[in-house]
Amino acid sequence: MPYDPARDPLNGLAASLSSPARRLAPVTPSDTLDLDPYAKALWVFVPEDVAGGYATIRITTAGTPDEASVDVRALPGLQPLPPCQVRRVWASGTSAGLSIYALADR
Repeated sequence: MPYDPARDPLNGLAASLSSPARRLAPVTPSDTLDLDPYAKALWVFVPEDVAGGYATIRITTAGTPDEASVDVRALPGLQPLPPCQVRRVWASGTSAGLSIYALADR
């Protein structure tokens, strides 16, 4: 069944950082490609058997240059990363075996 705007109570409302995301997409970390569109937030699933007991996700936020990347640590389980817009999830510096999801409105 195709998308039906008549059944969508949020259709046409202005999006905000606190509004529910309109899209959820898996992220493949890359050292050369930005997310399209930039994510309004990221969620990550870290498997229990991750080395060292925590994972690292290297990100670059929207509005900052590549060299301003930040390493965010996450414990095992499914969790949101700190609330910020993200333009890139780096392959180098990001732990292997994670499931990363981008939330967006478009």
